[in-house]
Amino acid sequence: MTRAVFQLHVPEGDDLPTPVEVTVTGEVDASNVREFTRSVSDVPGARPLILQLSSVKYLDSAGFAALDRLLADKAILIVLSPDSFMYRVATLMCMPIHDDVETARRALQDGES
Repeated sequence: MTRAVFQLHVPEGDDLPTPVEVTVTGEVDASNVREFTRSVSDVPGARPLILQLSSVKYLDSAGFAALDRLLADKAILIVLSPDSFMYRVATLMCMPIHDDVETARRALQDGES
């Protein structure tokens, strides 16, 4: 298994529309889903969040369930490549998916998700 890595980028200043970006790489499963959940839910402030999942190699049902719960509580946009193994599942779950970070940022500026 590839250890999951969670990188958080919080823009400077108090400009609330500026999103926080969390990049996840590796594999998310039952063994690290709590760490995944904390890395997203503990983001400071009320800023919207862009969750970059394009480099995730594996996300099991525990990871999808955690993601679904997080979406209910926070303003989160998910970045997934259309050729990602997770794209179809995320689409079926009606998750707010964008192909790249720039598209997600534009959606936030336009008031979309």
